[in-house]
Formats: sequence, structure tokens, C-alpha cells
Amino acid sequence: MTRISQSLALLIFLCEVIAFAASFSTNLAAHPHASVPLGILWLMLRYFTIWTNSLVGILFGVMLWRKRLFSPALLAALMLWMTIVGAVYHLLLAGNAELYGLNWLENFLYHTAAPILVPIWWLLFAPKRSLQWRDAGLWLIWPAVYLVYAVVRGLETGFYPYFFLNLTQLGWNGLAIWSAQFVIAFWLGGLVIVALGRVMAWMRLSR
Repeated sequence: MTRISQSLALLIFLCEVIAFAASFSTNLAAHPHASVPLGILWLMLRYFTIWTNSLVGILFGVMLWRKRLFSPALLAALMLWMTIVGAVYHLLLAGNAELYGLNWLENFLYHTAAPILVPIWWLLFAPKRSLQWRDAGLWLIWPAVYLVYAVVRGLETGFYPYFFLNLTQLGWNGLAIWSAQFVIAFWLGGLVIVALGRVMAWMRLSR
């Protein structure tokens, strides 16, 4: 990793650490009777945003510690998943409610800053030559695992973190339609990323 690459990776890592701390604090304030820390973590892990941002924070922290990159396929997957996190929030979930303090900070870092910084880092520094079309299919595993988890947890607790996963309101047919739409979006996004990476490698804009 070059110094510039490490600097931007450090910024991403710090964003994730600060966002996680802010989220933990706001959840603790909202649920003071939850056992700490496992109870708060259980509450936080209802959301794909937390899943994906936490994964990004862990992997970027490991890269900074080892000063070595992960595989091109995994780095591109992080880029895809973070882009989807930002896009879904701003297109489907962002409301008009005003956020303040730690709530605003958490929301901004998780849904805006990180989904912008990770793609920038990927475009500038991630190797791309070895990306394959089949990678776009493999990148569906992470959101698919979350989907199963969220639905099973919802059936158990009655809480669904997103309206498009609310089995109580949508029914199985509605859930299937929304799930299919997201699978297609993730897959098409993955194909675009593979194509972009291969073009950049062919033009010698990337390794």
C-alpha cells in the first residue's frame, strides 16, 4: 500500500470507528435497559448498514495493520455493497426528519461519507485486472445471508428493519418481489463494477 492509499484507508477506518461508537451511544441512550455491550450489539445488528460498514471497518483496519491488500474480488465487493448502502438509503429510506448530534454524525458517516470514500479508494488504489464476471454472482452471498437473517429475526421478534423486508405488511409474495429487485440490482451493479475494473485495467489505469 502506498502512503496515499494508506491515508485514505485510515480515513475510512476512522469514519467506521467513529460511526460505530456514535451508533452504540445512541442505541444505549434509546435502550438503557439493554445489557451492555452484547445487548446493544444485538440491537445494532438488525441493519444491513451496520453489517456492511462494520465489515468495511474491520477489513480496512486489517489492511492498515498488515500493509497488504485483500483480493481484488473482495475489495470490489466492498465497493459494491457500500454503494448499495448509500443508494438505498438516499433513494428509499431518507426521510425529512431532522437529525442532531450523534444521530446526525452516525447517519452521515454510515450512509454518505463511507459510501463515497470506499468507491473513491477502490477507483484509485484497488487492483482490478483479475476481476471475473462470475464475481458478480458471488457478491450476492453477503446480502442473501443478511436477507435470511433479517427475515428469520423478524419472524422471531416481530421487528423488521426496513419496509421492503416487512413480511407482516408485504406478505411472502411482496417480500419475494422486493428481494428479487434487490438481487437484480446487486447483480447488475456487480457486472458494472467488473466491466469498469476490466476497462480500467485494459487502459492501464489500474493494476
